[in-house]
Parts: sequence; C-alpha cells; structure tokens
Amino acid sequence: MKLNSIIFASLLAGMTSCSDFEEININPNNPSTVPANLLLPTIISTTASSITGSGAGAAGQFVQHLNYTGGNNEGFGRFVITGASFREEWNGPMRNVKDINQVLEIAESSEQPEYQAVGLICKVQVLQLMTDAYGDIPYDEAGRADEGYEFPHFEHQQDVYQKMLDDLDTANELLKNLSSGTSIDNDILYDGDLQKWRKLANTLRVRILMRMSAQLDVTERIAAVFNNPDEYPVFESIDDEATLVYNNSTDFYRWYIQEQNLPADGSGVDFGSELRISEAIVDSLQMHNDPRLTIYTAPTRNSYNANKQDPTQPLVYRGQPAGLSAVEQAELNKDDYSVLSRTIRSESRAFLVTYSELMLLKAEAIVRGIINGDASDTYTQGVRASIEKWGFVDADDTDAFLSRTDMQLADDTTRALSQIGTQMWIDSFLNGFEGYANWRRTGYPQLYVGPSVLSDIPVRYIYSDNEQNNPNLISWTNEQYGRMVNETDLVWFQPQKWPCHRN
Repeated sequence: MKLNSIIFASLLAGMTSCSDFEEININPNNPSTVPANLLLPTIISTTASSITGSGAGAAGQFVQHLNYTGGNNEGFGRFVITGASFREEWNGPMRNVKDINQVLEIAESSEQPEYQAVGLICKVQVLQLMTDAYGDIPYDEAGRADEGYEFPHFEHQQDVYQKMLDDLDTANELLKNLSSGTSIDNDILYDGDLQKWRKLANTLRVRILMRMSAQLDVTERIAAVFNNPDEYPVFESIDDEATLVYNNSTDFYRWYIQEQNLPADGSGVDFGSELRISEAIVDSLQMHNDPRLTIYTAPTRNSYNANKQDPTQPLVYRGQPAGLSAVEQAELNKDDYSVLSRTIRSESRAFLVTYSELMLLKAEAIVRGIINGDASDTYTQGVRASIEKWGFVDADDTDAFLSRTDMQLADDTTRALSQIGTQMWIDSFLNGFEGYANWRRTGYPQLYVGPSVLSDIPVRYIYSDNEQNNPNLISWTNEQYGRMVNETDLVWFQPQKWPCHRN
C-alpha cells in the first residue's frame, strides 16, 4: 500500500506543471519577501549607528570633540590615516543603504507609500553623512552590488545633494498625501507619527541647502521652507527632533553603561578607558560657564578621588590637548584629563537631528541675509534647545546663562557667525559627522593642533582601501583630479578660501 502511494504521488507530480508545483511548495510561514515594516527597526537603528559611531571615530577627533590617550583610535588624533582607516566607515553605511534599498523596493511594489517615504528619508540621512565625509560618492547605484553594481559609479557632490533634495521632496509629498488613518508599524523613532517624519525630511532639507550655500544661491529654496510651513513643516520644538531611544539590553546607545557594569568607585564613569574629552570643547564650555560642561564631561579621576577624600577639594574639568606627538601623548597622565560624564554614560538616547541645529541654521541664514527674521531670538532659541534636550539643567540656571552678556548674539556679522558656528559645534557633541561638516563649512570654531603634528586637520575622509580598487572610482578621480584624492582636497561644499589654524 505504501509503495502504491509513492507511485501515485510520483505520477501526480509528473502531471503537475512546474509553476503549479512552485505555488504548492511556498511556505506561508516563511515568505520570500519580508514585509517592509519588519525591516524598519533595522534600517532606523543602523542609520542611527552610522551617525553615533562617528563621535568616537575620525570625525569626532578631527573636530576636537574627543581624543584618545592610546588604543586603536588614537592615531586619528595625529591624522595618521590610510585607506584601511576608513574601511568600516565606508562599508558599514553602504550595507545600511543596501537594506534601505530593499525596504524601498518592497514598499513600492506593495504600494505602501508610508514606508517608501521613511526609506527615502533614511537613505538621505546615511548618504548625506557619506558625501559630507568623502565628497563624491555613488548615489543611484549605492548599496546595489547584488543587482550588478559591484563597482558603482561615482557622482559629483553637487549632484548628490540635489538628488537628496529630490528624494526628500518625494518623501514630503508621499507623507502629505497619505490618507487619514495610515500608520507605520515598528517605527522605533517616531512611533508611527507621520507628521514628525515629514518634519524630519524638511529639517534635513534645510541642513543640505545650508551645506550648499557657500557654492550656490539657495535663498529662494531656504525661504520657501521657512515661509510655507504647511508645505514644508519643520521641527517646532525638541519634541519633534530625531532622538532614538534604545530600549533593549543588546543594542544600547554606544556610550551607555548598564547598571550591572558600573565602576566600583561610585563615579558612574569609565576612568579606565582611553577616551578623553578634547581640550577645545572643555575650554569653550568653561569660558562661558556653560551648564553643558557637566552634562558632557566628568571631572578628572585625580580630582574626583581627592574630592572623595576631602570634599573641600575642587573637582577639575580638563580636556586633553589635540594633535600631540606619540612621545608627548605617552608623557600624559591620563588621570589628569576628563572622560565622558555620568550623565552621558547613563543615557539610552541618541540625538540624530536636533531642533537646536535647525534654529542655529536658521539664525545663520538670517545673519547672512538669506531669509528675514530676528537672528538674536532665533539664536537664543537654538542654544536653549541644546541645553533643554538633556533635561538636567534647572530652567532658572538656563535663563541666567542665556542672559549673560557674552552669550548675546553680536551685532557684528563675523562675530555673530562665529558664535553660531561654535554653538552648532557644541550641540553636535558626539555626532562627529555633523560637527565635522559644519566646521569645514563655516570655519568655526577655530581649532588648533599642536606644533609636533606636521599635517593640518584633514578636510575629508579618504576612500577606503577596498573602494580604491573600484575601477569606476579610479577613472572618476583621474578625470576630476588627475589622481586619487587625499585628505587635503576640499570637498565641494567648502569655501575655497578655507582657513587653516595652527599653534
């Protein structure tokens, strides 16, 4: 009987077409195409990782937010870089773009414009970081190696920016035209709030337009955003800003110390790490008695221990000088320099795009005559938001700080732009890519390196060693530069008269 059953099954299989067999063979519990909403948490979290990872990497050190007393990252502080230095900083975001492309493809084929819009916004976020850092990059062919683009073609940064603006326009329109009741499932950034995604898209639009403003007249396009909030809604408060809250035990914000791993000394910080806060940012915060000093920075280990023994001993906040030689760095007592604060070490939030950044960009646009408005009030709103997003400073202390004479926006244009650029640099602490890009664009604040370092601060990342084997990159750079670009070549958005500061 069993044999007859087998024969009958074989005959039936022979009479069944291949297509029918394939239909029968589909497992409904293991679909070949994953729904877009299931991929959404991954593309949001990896997009955030691309942003936050830059804080401790090259960008965070080039822009003098952080320094290292040793370890694998220490060479960035002396600008000792090769293509191998940026291997993962190229490959990681490009893998992220591959996943984003998959979401876009699924969303489009499934007629889910809400996921297409979110995918486009994430794609712009990642590739904006890449073009800001490297200059010319692939855009249309990025993350498409499995589609036959193993060696993607490169595009001029100016064209990449325009394509990003086009994608943000598309995302804005898609979100604007969604029917009421449309929701986004598994949205770990905005919990399905479509209007906040729309505000993020248009805030990124402002960022990119201001990035282009040294090379192109963006007056009409910037004005269109700020003068038409119904068409181009942007962040209106810190509640709108893109802040990712990590809520699991395996994928915390990179600076987070879980309770079970707190140091035994009671400090709540990691004095033993090689990472130190840079002298430039500590000095800038101390100069104005800025309440963000203790949010960003812990006291030195030596002063912490002295104060623990004798509370009359003052806590000392001291940043490590940038650009020291290997010999000079070896002579440092790392316990005399500050590490990241307890506040940041206990944080599970990552600030990706802030309301403060938007207000400071708007203040800059007003000062430069790009749009009309009250530059002083807008600037103050920006600095206030940068403090209040942390939630640790008393409102009266914030008011007292902002009322200081040295915190008022200067009437002199050059001085005002310096103040605004410095505040953007402070607000972008631990978001190295953004701080690095704004510093290269504005020239503020003035950053200096030690006399022992012979090279200047790099003004771009260099392509990873693996990518330098891409024949399309080789032909592109030969055509544009006559050679492979290096860290001294300005990217397109930078003013041609780029200031260089040395001690």
